[in-house]
Formats: sequence, C-alpha cells, structure tokens
Amino acid sequence: MPAPVSSTERRQTVFLFVLFCAALVAHFHFATLNWHYRFMLGHEFRQTQTALIAHYIDAENNFSPDYSVPLLGKPWVLPLEFPLYEWGVVALSRATHLPQFEAARTISLACFYLTLPALFLLLGQLGLPRARRLFVLACALACPVYLFYSRAVLIDPLALLASVWFLVAFTRMLAAPTGDTAQCRPSATRWGWLALVILCGTVAGLVKSLIWFVWVLPAAAYGAWRLWQDWRRGGLRPALRTCIWGLGSVVVPFAATLWWARYTDAI
Repeated sequence: MPAPVSSTERRQTVFLFVLFCAALVAHFHFATLNWHYRFMLGHEFRQTQTALIAHYIDAENNFSPDYSVPLLGKPWVLPLEFPLYEWGVVALSRATHLPQFEAARTISLACFYLTLPALFLLLGQLGLPRARRLFVLACALACPVYLFYSRAVLIDPLALLASVWFLVAFTRMLAAPTGDTAQCRPSATRWGWLALVILCGTVAGLVKSLIWFVWVLPAAAYGAWRLWQDWRRGGLRPALRTCIWGLGSVVVPFAATLWWARYTDAI
C-alpha cells in the first residue's frame, strides 16, 4: 500500500505545479512576443543563413542535400548542415501559408516544448519525485538561453529535441526487461526503445552533431554503469549482451553522422 500523503507534501505538490504552469505561461508569452517581426535578433548571421536555405529550397523546389546557398559564388552549394529543419519549415509554410520565418519559429518552439517530457522522464530515472521534476522544468523554462533558442530560426531546438529523446530511449532500452533469457529473445519493449534510439540518434547526428555528442557522453556513462552491474550480477554473458545492445544501437547514428561530415567536407 502506498504511504499516505501528508498535508505538507500535498501543499508542496500544488505549489510546484502552479510554479511550473506559471513558468510555462511566462515562457510562451515572452517566446511569442513580437512574433510577426521579421528581424531575427541574436545570432543574426546564423539565423539569416538558415532562412536563406529554407527560402531557396522552397523557391527551387529542391529537397536534396545539395541545396543552394547563394553566398560565395558558383556552384552556389554550401551544405554546412543537413536541411531537415529547413525541409520542415518549407513544408509547414506551404501547408499553413505562414511566412517562413513564422513557420521556423513555430517548429523551434514546438521542438522545445516536446523536449520537456523527455527531461521529465530523465529526471524520473534519476529518482526525483514527480513534483520535484516540475521545479527543474520550471527552471529550464525560465532560463534565458532556452527562451532565446526556443524562438530562433535555428536548427538547435530540433537537435536538442532529438538528442534528449535519444538519451531517454538509450537508458530505457538498457533498463528494459531482456525477455526470454534462456533463448536470448529480447522483449518487444526493448526493441521499441532500440528503434527510437536509432531514429533520434540519426536525426540529432545529422542535424547538429556537436549538440548530440554532448548527450552521447551521459549515455556512454550509463552504458558503462549498466555493463559493470551486469558483470557483477551475472558474469560475462549478461555483460556481453548489454555491450552488444549499447554499441549496436549507435552504429547507424554514428555512420550517418560520419557520412554527412565527409559529404560536406568533400564539397
């Protein structure tokens, strides 16, 4: 039976929930302030570059990795970043008839808000109670850095979204039940988390590998800890299984990241 909740704990939970809601409303207010202004304040060069890429993808209807960036002369191709974010901007602008800078801000803001559930799950894996997790999320909502990037015409919010969900899926995959141990049949839950690891890791590595690598480090640390735990409890076989799952899950994301790096370096 769960322990009864005291009145103090109940008041604390209500207070933290209200604090989170207030931070969420305040963040949305300031993030959408001057939403229709075309001027992209802060990192103007990077925001202008991203907007130019989206503009010429739309104008030329060119949804290939060799997109035009008319800045440095012929052949007008400068693929510094994989244009997944820009493809989304063009698709949303065409579907809703929004100006592209508003469509870009919409995608950035949506990516940031979709990152919050992943942070909530990660905090739960660290053993933090639900109410305390809301306090951490409120701090993230109040952080000026996240306020800026959540409305910027930049690829960073998409890379952050994919990176955080990559870490969630990676830790859940290794912690999931192994299924039929005797016949070495993994559970469906583990296969599902594996698919999410591959998808999110590939997206994060292609969009902005520098952001993804920051989140690969805690994933590697968690994998090493799981490997040590399995070795102590079951010996070589469980440890080897964990090693195969952990390393195997990042083969495709790392291969995609290296492919794009070599592709852009060659051009």
